Amino acid sequence: MDAPNSNIADTPDTCSPDSYCGRLLRGDYSDALKDKVREQIAAFFSFDQIDIPIMPYISAWHLNQPGIWYEYVSRQFLALFNCTPGTIARAFCSAILDRREYKNNGESPLIRELVLPGPEIDGLRPVLRGKTSRAGTMEAIYKVRLPDMRTLWLKDWASITTFEQDGVCLSPGYLTDVSMEMLQKDQLSEQNAMVHRDKELLVEAERYAALGQLSAQVFHEIRNPVLSIGGLARRLLKKPAAEPQLFLEVIAKEAERLEKILNNLFDFTRRIDLAPRPSDPVLLVERVISLLQSDFDHYGVTATLSVERPVTEISIDPEQISLALVHIIKNGLEAMIDGGRLDITIKQTETEVVISIRDSGQGIHIGHKKRVTEPFFTTKVHGTGLGLSLAQKAIHLHQGVLAISPIASGGTEVTLSLPLAVGPTP
Repeated sequence: MDAPNSNIADTPDTCSPDSYCGRLLRGDYSDALKDKVREQIAAFFSFDQIDIPIMPYISAWHLNQPGIWYEYVSRQFLALFNCTPGTIARAFCSAILDRREYKNNGESPLIRELVLPGPEIDGLRPVLRGKTSRAGTMEAIYKVRLPDMRTLWLKDWASITTFEQDGVCLSPGYLTDVSMEMLQKDQLSEQNAMVHRDKELLVEAERYAALGQLSAQVFHEIRNPVLSIGGLARRLLKKPAAEPQLFLEVIAKEAERLEKILNNLFDFTRRIDLAPRPSDPVLLVERVISLLQSDFDHYGVTATLSVERPVTEISIDPEQISLALVHIIKNGLEAMIDGGRLDITIKQTETEVVISIRDSGQGIHIGHKKRVTEPFFTTKVHGTGLGLSLAQKAIHLHQGVLAISPIASGGTEVTLSLPLAVGPTP
């Protein structure tokens, strides 16, 4: 199954025979699976060198067979259990006191805690694996007892990819220590089970997990262009090309992509002090359409603007609202790769101005509806996943509402509701 140049010796140092602890690169598996393993190991090895409290790992298992093994294990993970990569799977499973999941049915703000005692996990492991394989992701909190008899709570987040040809599931993920938050939650639970403390403490615990997830996602977005730039630069240094123009163009393009990711991340995280002033929302939309005219032409999209008069000036920060409109409209254009229509309507009520933007693109998958404004969530090959997050941030700073809904006949409608006057920034 291996290509002539695809062996362990050709991979980064992290996959060398001396340091590699897994099975897949040594076994008779597809090139696609091996390439994925090498890519994930290289990424997690680099991430593991950063001094942050996140423990990346890559686990794997055969379909319809018991037992798992690790293709990569964080140094911190091994140190916690004082074991080797070959024994960490058994050590971790043996240390589990219970497994917890937190569920929200979407109809109630209450969060349900599902606790599975350690002795029951082995019997239900095939069921748990089947469920996570179908979902594609897994989130749980494990209460574990370490060899030195300390008790920890570890938040586990992982994605699962099934390679049907090889009969293997590959699961890269990371662990974060949420012991302080879980200890507080359990202590309060014993004192008063009726207090609504679960929500607050779980949110606090999720902040740490979210920090880990955000850090991993930022690293993933930055790693690809950096690896491309570094690889091409080393290739040019090692063996200068007769015509280096193509390499230089790729390096410049990847550097531009990296700058865009970092600029968007800075815009998303920095504090913004609004500078509201009376502004005409109709004129603002017209200017944004004019600014993006070349994009409309590129995608073959026709724009229409309808205004239900009267629409008066409102107190907004025109720069921030313009940026939000740019992100929303560009997102709609990129959903219409074969051309289409973008219909914008503006109307005013007694309390707010409503701007509706409807595209005729592919629409939003029902499973993605709640995630489209999450930072770094994207289904595009060349997207940063921050556009709609930045738009939502700008709208919320204006004490407005951003609503995104699929259209039954196809496409997506994005609605911006802006109050006629903006109060002090929270």
